[in-house]
Amino acid sequence: MRKIFLLAVLMMFIFVNEACAKSIEKLLAKSETARKTDQIILVVDHSLSLWNKLEDGTWQMDFETRCNYGLNGFNLNRHEGDKTTPIGAFPILYAFGMGDNPGTEIEYKKITPRSYLSGEYATYNTWVESDSYIAGEHLIDYKPEYNYAMNFGFNINPVVVGKGAAIFLHCNSTYKNWTSGCISVPEDIMLEILLKARRGEYIMIVPRAEDIANY
Repeated sequence: MRKIFLLAVLMMFIFVNEACAKSIEKLLAKSETARKTDQIILVVDHSLSLWNKLEDGTWQMDFETRCNYGLNGFNLNRHEGDKTTPIGAFPILYAFGMGDNPGTEIEYKKITPRSYLSGEYATYNTWVESDSYIAGEHLIDYKPEYNYAMNFGFNINPVVVGKGAAIFLHCNSTYKNWTSGCISVPEDIMLEILLKARRGEYIMIVPRAEDIANY
């Protein structure tokens, strides 16, 4: 009797998950972002999933995992230091990491001791190679977070000083389950995302599934 009950619970769980995935697929298909790309990294609260557009125009989920985000949640109008994660849809600009390109087809930058993501006025929110100190993030200091990472197009075109810089998708920290505004996942998942990434990929970040329709 117990086995029958557990099987029924499992079947119900599978049914609910499939229904939820189908609902999200429909929302994605109708979104503005779906017309710009054929691959979307979707973040809904603590869930990150990778979606690919099929030849018939429908969307299919590749995988789903738990992710971390800003300590103070999501924000449409974030600013530097508020520890919130931006809401919206953003193009993936490039990947980067501590070592050589692991095999991703998108642009990849190897971190060097000279690599910074600038917080200075003239170069705010851009990658800078410098022999002298640059205000912002000295990327080589962020291990394991930046073992593998992606920079996406938050606060570009135009860049607004003070809105926030260095908002990435990166590997989890070893000592906390939140970020200062980025999205983070386990390192093996980050590597999988890089290996499956296509040129022109977007990331969409929303607090609720129903918000997908807005982007």
